[in-house]
Parts: sequence; structure tokens; C-alpha cells
Amino acid sequence: MLEQRTNFEFSNCELSIEYGTTTIKFKVHYSDRKTLGIEVHPDQSIKVIAPTGLTLNRIMQKVENKAPWIQKQVRKFSRIEKFETKKDYVSGETMFYLGRQYRLKVIKGDPSVKLSGKYFWLSMPDKNDKILAAELIEQWYKEHAIKKLNDRFIKLNHIAKHEKIKVNTLYFRTLKKRWGSCTKLGNITLNINLIKAPIDCIDYVIIHELCHLKYLNHSPKFYRLLDKYSPDWRIKQEKLNRF
Repeated sequence: MLEQRTNFEFSNCELSIEYGTTTIKFKVHYSDRKTLGIEVHPDQSIKVIAPTGLTLNRIMQKVENKAPWIQKQVRKFSRIEKFETKKDYVSGETMFYLGRQYRLKVIKGDPSVKLSGKYFWLSMPDKNDKILAAELIEQWYKEHAIKKLNDRFIKLNHIAKHEKIKVNTLYFRTLKKRWGSCTKLGNITLNINLIKAPIDCIDYVIIHELCHLKYLNHSPKFYRLLDKYSPDWRIKQEKLNRF
């Protein structure tokens, strides 16, 4: 039986469970902690940190119980990774902007990026200059993200005023693990890659972070506030999960 084998035989070994039609692979690390913890990393690897005395059967049961949460985290990192996938910057590649897909067209000319019709037009003196291409595209996204995300934040700022939520500073950065974050000092950070998502998903993330400034947790009070200002937030969250 699994309980008869020593825990450390499985330390750092890749294990797996079957959950529905999905195989969840993970590695177990033992420590002197008293409770089991599960980490899902941006590369979608899963690490289980378990007390040294916990049997493998119990670990498997706990991982299975947390399977829905694990799958949700994996999907989240998967969609962020989709937006961050390295490009070859050649004509025909797919680009995202405000939830819509566009095709990249690379042409020879002065350095510039322009969105027109169904295409992202990328102009460069050397069409094969991947470094310049990445810089131009990244800068274009950053400039449009700052303007559009800031506009959406201003539109939703009535929530902060009504709930007496103090927002200190709004930051725009490329985040690896999440779409947005906030601090108890009143700072909100929005992921620049949100500019690639639909407007209603952008609004959901902003409202989510505003609610967190009032309740820095996922308590019932937090969810009641989220329900108040975004009654269909679950639909938007699922939409973002699928996007």
C-alpha cells in the first residue's frame, strides 16, 4: 500500500492524478509545515508542499479535492502565456487587441506600427529585424494600454467615490502571474496585456481590484461588493478564462 512507503521516496518525483478527462501532474516537496500547500506556477507546473508525516494517499486526495482550483489557475496562466508567446513577426501572425484578432502585415519603410482594418501594419527598414519588431509592437501595446486602461478606470472611478475607496496610484506593467493587483496603500497595478482582452473583461478586472481596496481578501463581503457593481462578473471571468 502507498502508506507503507516512505514519504521521501516520492519527494521531487512527478506524480499525477486523473480528474475527469484531465491528467494533473505535480511534484511533492516535504517540509516541516503543518498544512499542505499547492502552488501553480506561471509555467503551469504544480508543486505540492506537504508535511513530512502526510501519507501519499492523503496527498492525492487533497490534490483531487483542489483539482477545480488547480485547473482554474492553469487556465489563467495558459491564457496569459498565449498573449506573451514569442512572435516571429512575420506577415500572417495573429495579434490581439481589445478582444479581437488581427493579422500582422510586415512591410518595408520607416519604423511604425498602425492598426488599420483587419491588420496590424508593422513597417521597418529591414523586414527581418526581429529585435526592432518586438520593440515597436511592445511600445505600441504599452502606449495604447496606458490610454485605454486609464480611460476605463476613470469611467469606473465612481465606484471608488461611492464606496469611499481611496486610490493612491494607478500603475501599468507587464505582469506574469495575474491581470491586476493592489496593495493596502491604495495602489492598483493593471497588466498591460489586458489591452488584448475585451472591454468588459478589462472593466471586470478594474472593478475586482477596486473591491479589493476595500476588502483585501476574498471574503463574503468582498463578493457582495463585486456582485453589486458587476452582477455578471462570473460570466466575464469565464470569458477571460476562455479568451
